[in-house]
Amino acid sequence: MIEKIGETFALCPKCLKTIRAKKIAEDDTVYLVKTCPDHGTWKVKIWKGVKHYKNLYDFAATPKIPEKFAVSSVKDCPHDCGLCNQHLQHSCVNVIEVTNRCNLNCPICFASSETCGYDFHPDIETIRGMFQTVVDFVNSPRCVQISGGEPTIRDDLPEIVKMAKSMGIEHIEINTNAIRIAKDLNYLRKLKEAGVDDFYMQFDGINDAIYLKTRGRSLLALKEQAIQNCKDIGIGITLVVTVSPDINLDHVGEIIRYAASKTPIVKGVHFQPISYFGRYPIEPTDKNRITLPELTDAIESQTDGMLKADNFLPTSCSNIHCDIKSLSIVLPDGSLFPLTTMALGPPKKTDNIADKTRTEISQFWRFIECSMDGGDMKESNDNSWKTFISRAKTHYLTVSAMAFQDAWTGEVERWKHCCIHVVTPDKRLIPFCLFNTTAENGATLYRDRIFHL
Repeated sequence: MIEKIGETFALCPKCLKTIRAKKIAEDDTVYLVKTCPDHGTWKVKIWKGVKHYKNLYDFAATPKIPEKFAVSSVKDCPHDCGLCNQHLQHSCVNVIEVTNRCNLNCPICFASSETCGYDFHPDIETIRGMFQTVVDFVNSPRCVQISGGEPTIRDDLPEIVKMAKSMGIEHIEINTNAIRIAKDLNYLRKLKEAGVDDFYMQFDGINDAIYLKTRGRSLLALKEQAIQNCKDIGIGITLVVTVSPDINLDHVGEIIRYAASKTPIVKGVHFQPISYFGRYPIEPTDKNRITLPELTDAIESQTDGMLKADNFLPTSCSNIHCDIKSLSIVLPDGSLFPLTTMALGPPKKTDNIADKTRTEISQFWRFIECSMDGGDMKESNDNSWKTFISRAKTHYLTVSAMAFQDAWTGEVERWKHCCIHVVTPDKRLIPFCLFNTTAENGATLYRDRIFHL
């Protein structure tokens, strides 16, 4: 039985024209179906589990409309973005690319760094203008991810970070492959002193067979040295995993266990199911995709139920089918005690998902306190309430995932609710997925015409 569950607009994967699309449910799978009058019809898997897909709408937040728009009118969404006056969510994370040069040439790269045919390595004043765009259009607190290419190939990156902080950027993370911070402790120290808050570190697995496929070379030793260096310097890391069903889906459980063993320096694991934009090794079909429910099922299975699919909640900031997140305390034996669960249902105030998380944590702590038999246990150095609270403040782990859209899976319904935006030199904020979308032949929707200066 086929059920139509929604209508939207999408892109033709061949010509990138805006076309009508519908979402259908079939065999417990949600598909996006669209037809281009010039290039034919596509039916693409976007979700596994129809009931779950529908139930998530209960978590949808009240949109926080941007207070200011860089583009006052739009003729053809999503081709006139920046943010335009049809956008339904404010900006939470702003990505600023400071180069498209890189010290790797990965088989998988959303930016096609090193092989895109042009050089984008802006001067300080251009970068200052991009930071000013964030200041002008984004309310405090402002979170910027400095990205590339590989941003740490810039010797002046500490000065760039200092400049951003002086302009009112409260939180700065560096998106990095970690090669330089593994090799150059003095450079890492300068970045911390300049004001870097954390690193968003590419980490596809704990064996080099994976890196040879995803990055083209053995990198595990460098990744581990970077983690050790960050521990020595005292700066946190999120491990960022590009997940491919053909390469490392069967390793997600061991990655989580590894991350837990590296707390408190490793603060989280962020899984990104592979999206087919930029440079990728194969032409995508449904068997080459992993949806968020399939990912959480794999996590539950591979962690032997220590972290269950039910422990993952939508953040309710971006579209509720875009991302999920869990929070756990890492216990002394390395196991996880999850603090988030779908069992409580959607929060009463869906515009603040943090309220729900705090409620769950509070209920969990009350349960622990009531279950303790007082007296000796509360005074114990090993199992006391005080010891547990002390550990919870440092030894926690977020496990999250973001399902980036590409030319096959993208839909306007989700793009309009995006809160992660690339900041451009011409003073626009463009949803990350849109900025990186590429057609079947490699033509880009935004990246080349904006960065090919």
